[in-house]
Amino acid sequence: MADPKEQDVVANEEEAGQPPQKGAKKAKQQTAAPSPVLPLDEIQQRASMAYTAYLEAQRQVEDAYKDQEQQTGRAYQQAKEQARKAYGESIAQALRTREEAEERARKVYEESAAQALRNLEEAEQKAWEAHNEAMEQTWLVFTKSRR
Repeated sequence: MADPKEQDVVANEEEAGQPPQKGAKKAKQQTAAPSPVLPLDEIQQRASMAYTAYLEAQRQVEDAYKDQEQQTGRAYQQAKEQARKAYGESIAQALRTREEAEERARKVYEESAAQALRNLEEAEQKAWEAHNEAMEQTWLVFTKSRR
């Protein structure tokens, strides 16, 4: 029976469309050292260790995903808190600005109302004085005409 490795080489050459080389079997037999046959227990132990390593790697990947998710969640919360803080500060500043504007508007209103009242009193005073002069003139004319 032929060596399985030699059969693979011959099969590969045939699949590639090349005729098998005549000396290939002999060259392989001379150069290839006999591979040690591993006991089934050792192979099972290696497979078990490989599977354990695979499971550990899978767990580490899962942990990395969870860590990334937590970091992303914390970054989101921080960004949200910063945005809320900036919003609160903006609202507070807008409120202060509105209150200052209302105070200035109230002062302008009060000054305008006081000036309007002064203008009214002055106009009434002038009208009263004009009325009094007109009455005096009328009485003068009336009293002269009676004499």
